[in-house]
Amino acid sequence: MKSWLYLASFLIPILAAIGLAFGGPWAWITVAGVFIAIPALDAILGVQDENLDEEASKAARAKPFYSLILYLHLPVQILLILYLGFVWRQSNEPWWVRVGWILSVMLSTGGIGITVAHELIHRKTAWERWIGKLLLMSVLYMHFAIEHVRGHHAQVATDNDPASAPKGMDVYRFILRTIPLQWFSAWKLEAKRLNKHGLGIWSYRNEMIWFLLIQAAWLCLLAYLFGPGFLPVYLAVACLSFLLLEIINYVEHYGLRRQKAPHGRWESVSESHSWNSNHRISRMLLFELSRHSDHHMSAEKPYQVLCTESASPQMPNGYPGMVLLALIPPLWFAVMDRRLPQATNTVGSL
Repeated sequence: MKSWLYLASFLIPILAAIGLAFGGPWAWITVAGVFIAIPALDAILGVQDENLDEEASKAARAKPFYSLILYLHLPVQILLILYLGFVWRQSNEPWWVRVGWILSVMLSTGGIGITVAHELIHRKTAWERWIGKLLLMSVLYMHFAIEHVRGHHAQVATDNDPASAPKGMDVYRFILRTIPLQWFSAWKLEAKRLNKHGLGIWSYRNEMIWFLLIQAAWLCLLAYLFGPGFLPVYLAVACLSFLLLEIINYVEHYGLRRQKAPHGRWESVSESHSWNSNHRISRMLLFELSRHSDHHMSAEKPYQVLCTESASPQMPNGYPGMVLLALIPPLWFAVMDRRLPQATNTVGSL
């Protein structure tokens, strides 16, 4: 896609800010946009499954505007959270408006912000990875930068990966399992890295310790700016944001499993180990995240050159529509289980 099309991602924080500014029914405009308008547009406009040729791919890699769009989301995300704090403290709106504000900001911080963070924590340059980490800081999920890159990508579509749901596991059981297991996994991965350098778990070079300190400092700043009473509101936004991330993890790999070779090693990750979607609107808003198979086969690829593979399992709608479907397990199983390959593990195998 043309680089300017990805500017559509800013529509979500803009809509959230409009809801904060005008209150009333406007507080729910982001929720309606994400869970009604986008799935409908994905269904109406359909898929766009063309890939860039080699020359166009080289040109896209060289164009800095694709990355600039990502960087701009950090100040936008921080400002949106600060704006929520300011409006919350000043407003006398009823509870149903405030719930709309929380959900709307969450859809921006969790849906767009974490997606941008996911792209940047895979980058080769440390300062780009730190932009991604700061985006994760804003929703108290910095350990994702360790577990996702060093854990999930190595163990995806196996029973060893807490972020890959087996067939038959509903999203609620998945969430209760994956969040603590990923946090402990990040500690183990960091301990393993430190051990290679002859360092212990309590070393000052332990990123998990730094992440905890940075996030604690962020919480103190919010409490100072808006009062301790704002912290439960912010914590609701942060928790809902990473819950949305984990629902997307569920959608991306549900029921797909790599097979073990006779020598005991898992087969290589292929295009068949992630669910994909080429729906136009979701692709624009989420920086090609739904071309997920190519991302797992080539994690170093920037989002603008990710390809679709004909052999990849396809979802019937874009990510927002699939998130809604996942929240209703009987419908999810009815739609998705019949789309699974024949060789899949079940929840009983864990």
